[in-house]
Amino acid sequence: VYARLQTGSDDNPDCYTPKGLDEWAGRVKTWAEGKQPADLPRADPKTDAPVKPRDVFAYFISEGKVRAPFGAMALMKRVTA
Repeated sequence: VYARLQTGSDDNPDCYTPKGLDEWAGRVKTWAEGKQPADLPRADPKTDAPVKPRDVFAYFISEGKVRAPFGAMALMKRVTA
């Protein structure tokens, strides 16, 4: 899974709010299990991918990219906790 997180803010120390990071961590864990997060739209809602573990690559792409590395580190802590 390749995810581009583009709604973060350089005004936020971790790029996203704690709630936003928690939500993304849940989605990343769901994708890693091979499932689909229920709260995100799908390109083709009629087709289900096989449920199998998969790699997830989440990239923080925000305004000036100043806080993006901090967002990535904060997300990693949540995913591995």
